[in-house]
Amino acid sequence: MTRLTAAAATMQHVAPYSRLFVLFTGMERVAALLDYVAGWAARGAQVRLAGLAPAAALADTEPRAAQHFSNRITLAATLDASREVLALRGIEADCEFLGAGPDSTARSEALVRAVRCWKPDLTIGAPANPVELVGKTDCPVLLLPTPTARYCTAPPRRIFVASDASAASACAVREAARLATAATAVRVGYLACDPADAQHPEDFDAAILEPQHDGESTAHAIIQAALLWRADLLVVGTRGGHEGGRWRYASVAADVARHTVLPLLLVPQSSRAAMLS
Repeated sequence: MTRLTAAAATMQHVAPYSRLFVLFTGMERVAALLDYVAGWAARGAQVRLAGLAPAAALADTEPRAAQHFSNRITLAATLDASREVLALRGIEADCEFLGAGPDSTARSEALVRAVRCWKPDLTIGAPANPVELVGKTDCPVLLLPTPTARYCTAPPRRIFVASDASAASACAVREAARLATAATAVRVGYLACDPADAQHPEDFDAAILEPQHDGESTAHAIIQAALLWRADLLVVGTRGGHEGGRWRYASVAADVARHTVLPLLLVPQSSRAAMLS
């Protein structure tokens, strides 16, 4: 039932991201993270590897302060090693360690500042609050789940896009089209609307998503549909500060981000990349 996109089949694929911000926290599967950087970075892309870990606080006990220090030393070594691995794959990158306080709020604020300053067209990693990061930076975020989650190919071969026919969802569909290679299958799953009332490339597969039982959440229906279709990338649009659409602001995207075991691309409606036709 799935069809290849006609447009993608007629052109050579070029990785679409030329400026990437890559987040390291010490919790990620580093090899998989670097595979995604290599698979999504355009030739000659500018790449920033950023480390984010709690700093010691005055109230910390001596063992806890020592643990924080050890974690930061380990993370700094990981950044250096990752830069060398990427260099062997033809990708030049620089590194920075984000100055952040000991609490999660301070770390989130430091991350937002760093992304705004770097102005990437894609952030990759596992930030604690990915939807909030998208909303505050207008930058798409490729969320990679925990190390125990499913490993998927990069670039993706099967892309599942969730849509409610809103403008934000349309941006997500366009971003999926930018990622599609000649061998990529794309399916748009519609919730709370009929595909006949929406717009998507005619060669994309389309399906109506229906809850399997009473009380099933929208996010669960999206994730299950993507898994049943054997997707290796899930794409969801977010409205940021924009009004419109049937989904409550950020709630569905946040629920999907919390529960997905698939890589998740969060696309803000106001992002520069999403606005490209």
